[in-house]
Formats: sequence, C-alpha cells, structure tokens
Amino acid sequence: MAKRVPALTAVAFAKIKPDPTKTIELVDGAVAGLRLRVTPSGSKTWSLNIRANGVMRRFDVGKELGLADARKKAAMLRQQINDGGDPTAEKREQRSRAVSAKLGIGTFEAVIDAYFADGNGAGLKSKAEQTKRIKQVLAVHLKRPAKDITSSDLQRAVDAYSAKVAAARAVGYVKPLVKWAQKRGLMQGVFDIEKPMQDAPKQRVLTEDDLASLLPTFTDPYGRCCRMILLTGVRLNEASNATWGQFDVANAIWTIPGEARKDTRLQTKRRVTPKRAMSIPLSRQALLLLEEIKAAELSRRELAGNGDDIAPGDMVFVGQKGGKLDNWDRWLKAHFKKSGVDAWSAHALRRTTATLAGETGAAPHVVSVILGHANLGGQLVAGYNKSRYETEHAKVLQDVADRIDRLHQPGQQTVEAA
Repeated sequence: MAKRVPALTAVAFAKIKPDPTKTIELVDGAVAGLRLRVTPSGSKTWSLNIRANGVMRRFDVGKELGLADARKKAAMLRQQINDGGDPTAEKREQRSRAVSAKLGIGTFEAVIDAYFADGNGAGLKSKAEQTKRIKQVLAVHLKRPAKDITSSDLQRAVDAYSAKVAAARAVGYVKPLVKWAQKRGLMQGVFDIEKPMQDAPKQRVLTEDDLASLLPTFTDPYGRCCRMILLTGVRLNEASNATWGQFDVANAIWTIPGEARKDTRLQTKRRVTPKRAMSIPLSRQALLLLEEIKAAELSRRELAGNGDDIAPGDMVFVGQKGGKLDNWDRWLKAHFKKSGVDAWSAHALRRTTATLAGETGAAPHVVSVILGHANLGGQLVAGYNKSRYETEHAKVLQDVADRIDRLHQPGQQTVEAA
C-alpha cells in the first residue's frame, strides 16, 4: 500500500525557496494529486494530477496561489473532472472563441445579424428598429463571443442603460433572439432578462406657451410633419407614411387606408374584420401646408437634378435626400435645444390636438372620431350608432387650426376661406 504523502503546512509553504539550478516539485497530501512547482526564478504554479477517462493527466490549477486557495480550487477541479467535465478542452474552446471573435466570427453581433438576416427575425417588419435598439442597449457585448455571454451580463447592460423605455424594448426584442440562438448552439446557459423599472409615463400635453415657441421652428420636413399631426390629430406613423395619392385636395379630404392604420382592437385567434379606412377633413391651414410641402419637394427635386413630377405613390414627408423621416429621436433631441421646449414627443402633438378640440367645445365622441377610435361611447353604443360625425369632425379641426394660427401669429387674422 502506497504511503500517504503528508499535507503541506502553512509554515512549510512560507519557507519554500526556489533552487537557482532547477525546478522543484512538491506534493500536497491534503488534496490527492495536488502539486506545486517552483521555478528557479521563484514562480509558483499549482497543478492537479488525476486520471480522466482512464488516462493520467495534469490539469492547471493556477499560479501564485496561497495554500488554502490552491486546495480549494483543486478540490473543485477534481469534482468537475469526476463529474465528466474537461476543463482543458473547455479552456481551449474558450480561447478559440476569443480568437474567432477578433475576426468577427461567433460574436454576439454576428448572432444578432444572423437572426435578422436568415433566422426567425428575417420576416419581421420591425427588424431594422429591433436590430438598432438591441445593438444600442447591449453595445458593450457586441464584440464578445456569444457563447461566453450570460444572462447577468445582458441584465447589467440593460439596467445601466439610461433610456429606460429603449432598454425595455431591447429586452422584448432580444428574448426571442436568444431562444433562437440557444436552439442552434450559438448561445448557451439560462437567460431570464427583466425589463428595467420605469417611471409612470408622462402624458404630456403642450401648453399654449409651448406651442407659441414650437410653431415658428416647424419649418423643415420634420417640422412640417409635426404641423400636419397638430392639424389633424393623426398618429406619427400615419403622417410619416402618407402618400400624395391619399389626399383629395379638391374635396379637402385625407383618406388613410385601413392597412396603414394602427389596430388597437383586442386580437383573438379568430380573424377580426380588417381595420377600416379613416377620412380626415382638411382645414384651410392643412391645405396650405400641403401646398407648402409640394413646393418644397419640387424645389428639392430640381436642385437634385430630378425634375420628375410628384406621383400618387410618392411619400409626402421626406428628408433632404428624399428618404423617409426615420430619425425622429435625433431630430427631437436637437429640436429641444433649438426651441427651448424639451421632453415632448410626436405623440404629445396628437394628445395636444385632442385637448385643443375639447377646449373648443367638441363633445367627447367627436374627439374620439378625430383620434380615429373605433368605438364611440362604448361597445354597446357603437353597436347601434354608426355615424362618424363628418360635419362636426370638419368644424372642430377648423376651430383647432384657427386657434393654432392665433398662437403662431398673434394679433393676425386666421386663414380666410377662398
């Protein structure tokens, strides 16, 4: 029977001195197989000699560890090996992932791109927004190997992000992405990411002083879109996606197709009837705004060397290069400084229109018509009353436009009918 090697003592360990001519090796009997190597330069390295899968192997425990720490790590390593693990192979794979990550292979960013290019996210209409938001909020992990990222890594990045609404959206977007990646071996581990705590949403309504400061600054393409929202009460996406073919200038009507409108109805497994189109009466000010927008667009095309006429399918609100207005976050932040009115959103314009309508004397059901709500006065009333109050709708929007005019040009007459 082999003689048991005595355990090293703290006193003996402290007295160990390097041999200037050779590397010495000491065995610690406290943990079977634990050895200490001391080089001539004084470097101390711990290792564990243990049989793994029938083969005697040496596993690295660590460098410059104290006696107690070395024993603790060696015991954990022994248990891991006895349970079938292979720390050497795992470290080798980790190093390989790190090398690949430097080449852009296997990174978290590569997984994100793959999900939206070829995975379950490829068919999403909002994939551009989702990609942008995930990469913004989780930017610190984009260049890391995806397999090395843990749930707590992502959670800390979400918690640290200053814009809590954006962080919450990123969490909602990244959860199905991680699930998809796990099924394909691109990420590993258990992920349970929480959305950050958010303050109660501020239902901002712009005051008359706010509007008086804002209106003179609404002169660029984004500003004109803001003015149209104020004059009609539509949603941001309904305005920014509007095409010239939706406007019947002769009859002063803007018709938004059902498929272009947000559907806020309760969805069930059974298909519901399609969202109905919405007809919006245009005030005199809205018609003048359309003329202003058309003149600006024709001028832009002429300067760009593109003299084509405006077609019905062309978008009404476009940027300086003719593209869609899709950078509202940046524009709003810049506009806060320009106008001196901060912390408002495009939806605050719609809310302000509804408030101005109420202040002009509009009944609640007419305000609901302006906002495009399907049920006027509740489900029971809506089942009987199918009226959309076109006359009242037109009158109230004209009253709102006249009031906005007085704020924009105090002391001047409102726009007169031709």
